[in-house]
Parts: sequence; structure tokens; C-alpha cells
Amino acid sequence: MPQHPKSPPIFPYPWASSWGEDQYGLWMGLDYNGVQVVFRWIEPGSFMMGSSEDEKWRYDDEEYQEVTLPQGFWLAEAAVTQALWEAVMSDNPSRFKGKDLPVETVSWDDCQVFLEKMSGHHPELALRLPWEAEWEYACRAGTETAFNFGSELSLNEVHYTGL
Repeated sequence: MPQHPKSPPIFPYPWASSWGEDQYGLWMGLDYNGVQVVFRWIEPGSFMMGSSEDEKWRYDDEEYQEVTLPQGFWLAEAAVTQALWEAVMSDNPSRFKGKDLPVETVSWDDCQVFLEKMSGHHPELALRLPWEAEWEYACRAGTETAFNFGSELSLNEVHYTGL
């Protein structure tokens, strides 16, 4: 995730190879050795983090609390693909192969090396993993339900192959 400014971004950042705005908001693309990564601008704001007491499958030790993120931030639109991991790290440790599949079987330490190498290509990126609050805020997409599409999870909302 690139360094986050206090106000919306000024186009383009030096690392951006493409940029625009669509129904989901501002985005910028980065080409890394032929693989494109899209980052989405997440506006600053407040939200209720955690699970409400009436939410299904809530753990007893969860806190439901208001969290404010005073600065906006850039967040990758999707998980790191095997193609991107290989472009940066020159290997693919994944068990389930596919260039567009998310990389798997990597540790937190592996991810830190990946982020450092990728940031070396564009030092102004200052890539890092998102904080838990940033991740939940982005995933909730302005909703207050358990999922950004409602309170219940079914096979209509998820990709599931039975594996």
C-alpha cells in the first residue's frame, strides 16, 4: 500500500502508469515488469469496527468500537497475484498455480521482502501491509452489516468450488 496523504491524491503520482475515476472512486495503476497492479483511493472516515452483539458467529471477546481513520490511503484492489509475485521475487511458491490466482504459502516475512523489493522499483511508494482497521474499513465499503453485501453469506455472494 503506497504512502497515504492527508487529502485526496493529485494526479498522477510518479509511480502511476494509468489513473482514473469510475463508479468505485479514484484508482491508479502501476506496471511492474509487465504486470499491472491497481490501487484504489480509500477516503478518510469513521466506522464501527468489529461485530455487533447481535451478529451471527460473533466471538464473545470481540469489541464493537468506533474507529476513525483521519487520512485516506491507497489499497491494492486485489490480492497479490502469482504473476506479480514472480515479477518481483523471480519465483512462485504457490501450490495452486495460475498467474491470475493469489499467491499463497508465503509468510509475513516473505511479504515484507516482497514489499521492500517492489518499493525499491519506486521508492516513493513506501509499500506496506494495511492495518487491521484500514482493511476492515475498506472491506465494509460504507456498510454496517457483517458483509458489504448484507448480513448473510450464501453461494450467490462468494466464489466457491467445494475444495
